[in-house]
Amino acid sequence: MPFKKPHPLYSCWHGMIIRCEQPNFKQFSSYGGRGITVCDRWSIRGGEGFKNFVSDMGERPEGHTLDRINNDLGYSPENCKWSTRSEQQLNRRNTKFVVIDGKQYKSAELAKTIGVKPDTIVERAQQGLSLGEVLSKNRRVYKDGLALGGKANGARQKAKTHCPKGHEYSEANTSISKQGFRKCKKCHAIREANKRMIAKNSA
Repeated sequence: MPFKKPHPLYSCWHGMIIRCEQPNFKQFSSYGGRGITVCDRWSIRGGEGFKNFVSDMGERPEGHTLDRINNDLGYSPENCKWSTRSEQQLNRRNTKFVVIDGKQYKSAELAKTIGVKPDTIVERAQQGLSLGEVLSKNRRVYKDGLALGGKANGARQKAKTHCPKGHEYSEANTSISKQGFRKCKKCHAIREANKRMIAKNSA
C-alpha cells in the first residue's frame, strides 16, 4: 500500500500549534510564552481544528507563509493571512509605527518606498512633517545649515566650535555647503593654494 502524502497545509498548522502550546519548543517564549494562542476553532481541543484551518485559510499561494495581521494577537481566521517573506519582515514585532497627519503607518513600509532607513521616517514624523515632506527624497536641512542626518548627530556637529584643523567656526570663517554642512573657509583657502602650487610645479 503506497504511503499517503500528508496534506500540504498540515505542517503549517502543526507548527502553529507547537509554537503556542508546547513549552519545550525553542521559540515558545516568543509565542505561547507571551500570550499568543490558537483560537478554539483551529485548536486540537476541538477535534476538527486542522479541517477548520484548511477551510478558513484556503490554498496557500506559492512562496507564502502563515502570517498574523496583528503580531500582538493570536492565530484566528480574523487575524491570519498568507504573506510573502518580505511582507513578513515588514510585520515583525520590532516594526516601528509612526503617526503622520493623524494616520498610523509602518515606518518600514514608508522607508521602502523612497529607499531610506525606517529610523529616518521615524525622525521625520517626530518633527511633525506632512506625509509629502516625510516621503520627500530631497535632503532636509536645518535653518541654521545643519543637515538633518539625525538630531543627536546634528547637535554634536553644532556644538563644535572649531574645524578639525583647529580653525574657529566664526561667522566670517564659516560657509554652508549645498548638502547642509559647515565648511571652514581657511581650510578651503589652504586647499586651493595647494592645488595652484601643484599645478604650477607640474607645468
